[in-house]
Amino acid sequence: MRSARRTRNPAPAANPDSDDAACTWTTERILALGATTDLATAAAILGISRSAAYKLAARDAFPVPLFRAGAYYRVPTAPILRKLHLESPPVSTADDTDRAGADEDGGYSGGDSDTTGCSPPP
Repeated sequence: MRSARRTRNPAPAANPDSDDAACTWTTERILALGATTDLATAAAILGISRSAAYKLAARDAFPVPLFRAGAYYRVPTAPILRKLHLESPPVSTADDTDRAGADEDGGYSGGDSDTTGCSPPP
């Protein structure tokens, strides 16, 4: 006869050498996202789960301002930096205006491309 008590297997210990340890959000990584980012990425930066972020956004209770563009939520990165008390985004100077957003190789940056290979948690 089986015991009435159920036992669970303990959760495996976190591995500090995993890729998640290298996926910390820094000021540079946040700035590299561009002027805005999607709601899931903003939630990952702020330490909020994706589902909770969408619930907060639907109630207009997300911790930083956001706006809805069609079926998508967009979150400006500057308020995220202010909320985390990080340095503000750099202000463009007169030297920057002649290239208007061009990278060193002549391409354009921005969008939600994360060059580190880290993805927001599910």
